[in-house]
Amino acid sequence: MSRTVKVSKEYLALIMRFPLRPIHDDEMLDAASEVFSEIVMKGKRRTSGESDYLSILGKLIREYEEAHGQEVPKMTPQRALESIMEDNNLTQSELAKNLETTQSVISEFLSGRRGLSKTLVIRLSKFFKVSPELFLS
Repeated sequence: MSRTVKVSKEYLALIMRFPLRPIHDDEMLDAASEVFSEIVMKGKRRTSGESDYLSILGKLIREYEEAHGQEVPKMTPQRALESIMEDNNLTQSELAKNLETTQSVISEFLSGRRGLSKTLVIRLSKFFKVSPELFLS
């Protein structure tokens, strides 16, 4: 039995722009990184198809960088959230309001004084359309 998988037009457009296949050289890496950055910048406006594509493209980029001795910096959950907030021009107060929490919870997390509850991790991942693993240590 053959099954077909439905994909969005956004996902197909990304596949046409940069097919999800192994990266073989720095030129391909640059092209992949450009697409990756554009999708990341969409933040919460990203579709689920774009998020799926982003997830796989990120793995391909990381695989190439690791295989070619390029140091992949470790992104802490705090730095990940700071970066996403910057990309979306969100203040701590605005994010807290959207997540139905207090600004102090966001501030204490960003400063490393506390972790995030499972509920808040799930809210963050849904709000920004990213993997919950991004916010876990």
